[in-house]
Amino acid sequence: MFLRQFLVAARTTNSILGSPEAIQVLPWAISQRLYSSATSIGIVDYAVVKKLPNEPQKLLIDVREPDELKETGQIPTSVNIPLGRVSQELSTSNEAFKSKYGRDKPQPNTEIIFHCKIGKRSLKAAETAASLGFKNVKNYEGSWTDWAEREGLTK
Repeated sequence: MFLRQFLVAARTTNSILGSPEAIQVLPWAISQRLYSSATSIGIVDYAVVKKLPNEPQKLLIDVREPDELKETGQIPTSVNIPLGRVSQELSTSNEAFKSKYGRDKPQPNTEIIFHCKIGKRSLKAAETAASLGFKNVKNYEGSWTDWAEREGLTK
């Protein structure tokens, strides 16, 4: 209904939106979700992450490379799954995931929080998880840098 009303309105204006090319492309663009997403990526902060040891049903995934963790350490309760392996690891069987990470594989509605050093790679990981059907994915925007600063750790 909205799309039909939009197209009628666009045809009656002299703007670029009213051009035949735009009208032909618009349904495709909407179908490709260029303007919205079925799953939005939430954002969490230090206070939320600090409480995670008391919320074992949630999963904190550190997407940095293992060498980075050796240099800095990691946030308590986090599981290290490097960015390049997120899709593969979240697609594995529950048995394999549990064997490797010591906990059950997350379910589609499990709250999964991703972090890295500053929050960029973790956002990519969250988008990957959402594309795999996980519906409750979040990004710790400040990530390790924020955590280390607030915890008084060296960066």
